[in-house]
Formats: sequence, C-alpha cells, structure tokens
Amino acid sequence: MPGVPHEMTHMMEHEIIPQLVAHFHSDDHIAYRTFMVTGIIESLLAMKLDAYERELPTGYHLAYLPQPGLIRLRLTGSAVNAHELTVTMDELAARLHREVGDYIIADEDLPLAAIVGRELQRRGLTLATAESCTGGNIAHEVTRIAGSSAYFKGAVVSYANEVKTAVLGVSPDDIAAHGVVSEPVVRQMVAGACRVLATDCAVATSGIAGPGGATPGKPVGTVWMAARCGDRTIAACHHLPGDRDRVINRATTEALLLLLHLLTNP
Repeated sequence: MPGVPHEMTHMMEHEIIPQLVAHFHSDDHIAYRTFMVTGIIESLLAMKLDAYERELPTGYHLAYLPQPGLIRLRLTGSAVNAHELTVTMDELAARLHREVGDYIIADEDLPLAAIVGRELQRRGLTLATAESCTGGNIAHEVTRIAGSSAYFKGAVVSYANEVKTAVLGVSPDDIAAHGVVSEPVVRQMVAGACRVLATDCAVATSGIAGPGGATPGKPVGTVWMAARCGDRTIAACHHLPGDRDRVINRATTEALLLLLHLLTNP
C-alpha cells in the first residue's frame, strides 16, 4: 500500500476491498448496531453485560471500542436469512438498552458534538463557547458537524485574562481571589458567552493543559468547566491525565458531556 493517505484510501476502496469481497464471498447477511455510552468505565460495563454476552446466539458478538470519556458498543450479527437477522438484532438491541439503561446517549455511531447538536436542535436552542485552555477546540468539534450553523453562533477564545474580564465580564477580583482556573471564573465565562453572543446555551473551560503552568493545588491537567442553558448553570473540575493534546481533547469531551447532561436533565 502507498504511504500517501489519499492514494492508500483510493486503492483500499477501489481495489483491495472489492477483491477481498469477491474472494471471501459468503451468503451470510451482516448487520451492525452501534450505541454510544458514557458515565461508566469499560470494566464495569463489561461486568454489567457479562450475562448478556454469554447468552448471545451463534453469529452475534459485542465489541467494546473505548475512547476518553466515551465507549462505542458495537453489536454485530450475521445470518443467512435477512429477515431473521433483522428480528434478532432488534431483540438484542432492545435487551441491550434494558441492561445499559441511561448510560446510552445515542443509538447510532455519532460524534459527541453531533449528539449535542441534535439535542440543541430538538429544543430549538443556540450555543456559544468561551474557551481558555481548549483554545477553540470545542468550537472546532462543533463546527465539524454539517448543519451546525443552525444552532452554533460563535466562540470567544479568552486565552488572556484581559479578554476574560473585558469581553466576558469576569471579575478581576474573583481571578485574584480564586485564580483563573476556578469555578467562579468559568461560571462567569459561560454567562458572558451567552450574553455577548446572545445564545441560549454555552460551555466554558479554564485549565492547565501543560506541560508548564502548574500551581500549588492545581497540577497540570486541572480543568474547570461550566455549561449553561437558560438560567441553569453547572460546573465541574476534572484532573485529566496525559500530554497537552490529550488534556485539550479530553477537556473538550467532558465540556460537551456536561452540556449534554444539562440538556437531557431538565
């Protein structure tokens, strides 16, 4: 295979996969169902689904595809009879829902930003971001989703303290008293984003992505975040492991999950 990505992709799609399909042709039909799960670690989820997996019929299996903050559960089935396959997959999917319950946030393979966007659209709400340590990464993930212009208005990347105070209205006294990485600051950032950009909802982040910047009691990976919708605001502090990129990406995920929690728990 060539190393150039677009050449490799073209060859895989137009040469290798068709040859593999022709060589390994089977009369079996194959179906997939994917579920997006959060709020539970993989080991506990596996324990919860132990009996479910052991009782799966022949030709059906469950795959765990974790990523920071999320788990993709993929149910795969194969059978000669297409109708039988559909009926069995429906039954297994319904049982999986009963077993996993509220940990499932989507019944299809979607990016987290798309799941959040769908909830915003269902409610006719708009979104803005106020980002410090994530540097616009949340806005980037949101705007990667086609159609996000229907609900996303914009972002304030308030990396400097003077932007937090002058644009978002964060109190300099609170920054001096609590530090820029603190609950009072992100609560004011998220309120300022809603006000400045005239949106119903917003998320805000302020943290230490590293490798420097740690202070006593606030090591690298400390991130405060807040989500706001209407007159409701929730905030959370996370201590995220990894290098700078991992902290930024995980903070992006956690901030979107915080907003999703606010949207789905009125």
